[in-house]
Amino acid sequence: MNHKLRVLTVLTFVFSFWAMGVSAIDVTEGIVGYWPLDGNGNDESGNGNDAKLEKGAKWSDNGWVNGAVEVDGAGGHVVVDQSFELKTDNITVVARINGWKTIDWSGIVVGRSGTPFWMGVSASNTLTYVWNNNSAETWGWVGASEIPQDKWALAAIAIDPDKATSYIYHKASGKLDAQINDIGHIEQTVMNVKFGWDECCGARYFKGLIDEVMIYDRALNDDEIERLATVGLPVESAGKLAITWASLKWN
Repeated sequence: MNHKLRVLTVLTFVFSFWAMGVSAIDVTEGIVGYWPLDGNGNDESGNGNDAKLEKGAKWSDNGWVNGAVEVDGAGGHVVVDQSFELKTDNITVVARINGWKTIDWSGIVVGRSGTPFWMGVSASNTLTYVWNNNSAETWGWVGASEIPQDKWALAAIAIDPDKATSYIYHKASGKLDAQINDIGHIEQTVMNVKFGWDECCGARYFKGLIDEVMIYDRALNDDEIERLATVGLPVESAGKLAITWASLKWN
């Protein structure tokens, strides 16, 4: 009986400590799309913008958090339902990745209809983006965070009207790199979203694993990005929180 009480006390303390941390940093606020990619393309944000695999893409058990999608770099990609549409000048796009570009400008998360959005691997191997109606001030930005090749990293681009930040969290070292592109950003429409391919220019395919893609209608800060990388997103559906960290497989 005493043993059971001690276990209950410890669990209560752990839960209370975790709950205080969640209340301090609410990484669920503003999420409009969340694709865990755990053997299906369900959008767990509750908005119903589910995704499907195309061509050389398949489900893998070797994700960072549970499963992932594996894209072959030769046509494989993921297509989000065309009902997804976000008009904004505040956005954060996040993905856990383990792979590499097949050619320069391979896409990780891309929306090429409407006004173009792109997050992917630049010619200089950095994580950069397209915004401002395809302005070279965005995709040509020098100084963005460098992506590790074929190693797990959480990649994110956070855009607001005054700046954009490129984030890379390195799983192996626990280091968060953050670099700022200090320019203004206009309102755009993100739609026709795909993972693993930039459809604008032929074979710009990413090759490797993509896990837990998230889109927010606000710019996340450094603490929120680090929390996503280390604790994860405790979301099952819109307005419903879950203690997912207790059951996740962190490879």
